Parts: sequence; C-alpha cells; structure tokens
Amino acid sequence: MAISPLPLGVVSMLGSRRHRLRHFLWHSVRGAWNNPQLTPAVKQLIRDKGWAPPDDRVPFDAKGKLQLDNFAGEDFLYMHRQMIREVNEMLSQMGETKLVAWDRIPAPRENPDFDVPPPWDYADPQSSPEDNQRMSIRLKQLKSDQYFKDIMEVWQSFYTAPTNLGRLSLGALGNLLEMTIHNNMHMRWAKEPVGYMPSPNFDDTKDIDPKWDRPEYDYLGDTYSSHVNTTFWYLHGWVDSCIDRWARVNRIQNVQWTGTWTGKLEDGWTHGQPEVLTKAIRMEAFRLQGVPLKVLGLEPIGPDHAEVANHGAHSGHGGHGGHDEQDLKDMEEIVRRMGACKVLRNFYDVLREPF
Repeated sequence: MAISPLPLGVVSMLGSRRHRLRHFLWHSVRGAWNNPQLTPAVKQLIRDKGWAPPDDRVPFDAKGKLQLDNFAGEDFLYMHRQMIREVNEMLSQMGETKLVAWDRIPAPRENPDFDVPPPWDYADPQSSPEDNQRMSIRLKQLKSDQYFKDIMEVWQSFYTAPTNLGRLSLGALGNLLEMTIHNNMHMRWAKEPVGYMPSPNFDDTKDIDPKWDRPEYDYLGDTYSSHVNTTFWYLHGWVDSCIDRWARVNRIQNVQWTGTWTGKLEDGWTHGQPEVLTKAIRMEAFRLQGVPLKVLGLEPIGPDHAEVANHGAHSGHGGHGGHDEQDLKDMEEIVRRMGACKVLRNFYDVLREPF
C-alpha cells in the first residue's frame, strides 16, 4: 500500500482554525470533564456554550478510572467515523480517490511508506529538562521494534480476535481502543514537530497563536494538528474497521448507535451528521484544488468575496456570518478557561506515563 497525500483543498479544510479547534476541543472536553481541577464555573460555561457531553458521558470517572459501560467509547468511534465520512465526501466531490485504511498495523520495515519516523530528543521549552528527558526515553521505547512485538501486536491481536469482540460492547471496545493502541499509534508514527505549540495549561491568558494554523503544523501528537497529517487517516481507518469487525462477529447489520456526540451542534447541523463547514471555507478549499464551484452547486468566489473566503479558510469565519464568528469565539474562550484549570491533555501526554 502506497501512501496517498491529502489534496491541498482537503488540507486547507482540515487545517482551518475552526476545524482544528473543534477536534482539539472535542478531545479536551471529554478528557477533562471529570477532572476535579475543572471548576464548576468552567463546567457551567462549557454547558452554556453547548459543548457539554450528553449525560456527562466521558471515558474517565472522577477517580481517573476508565468506564466501559457508558457509551463514551461509542462517541469516540462515531465521531471519527463521521470525520472520515466528511473527508470522503469532499474527496468524491473533487473527483479524488477516497481514503484507504490500513488492513493491519504496519510492522517494522513492512512498508517503506509507513516506516516509523525516528525518535527525537523532546525539547518542549515549557517543560523541565528532566521532563523532556523522560519523554525522550519513553518516545524511543514506543518507536522500537520490541515495543511493536511485545505490546502493539498483542493489542492488535486482542482487538481483532472474534472471541474478544463477541464479549465486548461497542462502547467498551471504543474506550479500550482509544486509551491503549490508538493514543500510542499517534506517537509511534509522529514525526518531530516543526515546533511545540504552547499548551493552554501553561499560557492560559492568550488564544492559540494563528501561526499554529499553518498547514505544516500537522504533528500527530497534538489534537490541534493530528488530523491534518495524512497518516492520521490510515491510522483511524484501521480503528474504524474495528467497528465493522465487531458488527460481523455480533451479527449486526446496522449499528444502532447510542454514543453520537460530535461536539456542539451549530447552525444548519443535524444531530450525528458530519461537520458542516462554513460555505466560505468549503469554497476556498475547492478553489485551491481547482474544482469548478458551479459543478458543486456553489457560487463562484468573485473579487468581493475572495477576502472573506480566505479569511474563513484560515480563521473559520464566513458562511453564516455572526453565528460562525461567535462559535469560534466560544471555542477559544472554552480553551482559555480550561487551560486556566490546568486540565488539558494531549496525545503526547502518553510520553509522561510510566512504561
């Protein structure tokens, strides 16, 4: 299987500030919801802004224990399935080939296109030298051949074994996948980032700097950027295939989802549908790809609208005007307030965990 880079138009869409914030915030809210450091006032703000998980449904309880019976794992599987659907719909409109998934997780040196990037010396300026050293050691272990053989291959066998799939609910499968093999695959296939985006936990008085919205910031270890990386879609394609394996083993033709939380439902959205981007962002993405807008039923961007579209592609504005502007401000405010509570976590935090 040869890797197929994402078209420029898709990268533009995924790399828009709006899309980055949605992915970052979806993971952040559910990861911090039962953290005792998240204050009642900030929790209420999140509820008021429409970003609270339904029925407080998140992976971890207040003691940090993984919950397997509350459908939060379905949310994880469902949300990412909708992301895949969204990108595939866009690729189809562009006349491009749809996303391809890994049939199995690539073993060391099995496929040159998916060789594990080399480890690097972690050098986050916000972390202490001791913390960076520990993360560097953990990263080296996680990227080793031995790690694949002793841990990742064992996980893969467990999550694809019909006996195990027949014993797990879909929600339990989703939570286990996310917190074990999924998070570690993100770091195993991560390349050294172009820089270390300051965590709002350490810089909670400012919004995320727009320089991190540039397409080259596609670090697999950060929820703000991972989905801009082509490898993300192969990785999540494998995770998504676990839904179909589970359904086959349990003789289910159509999955009846309970966990369908994809974040706040914005203007024009229907519950459970893939993200509906603003018209300006979508038009700009197609323009970059050279797709005739009339073919897609969209109005061409004229001189009077080009500036709006460009602004939308980079900042997530446009389309519904004031509503989109407010939605973006709401997401940024939530990130700031959660950062002030020091509760935001990311994929790279697996490097802080004992091996």
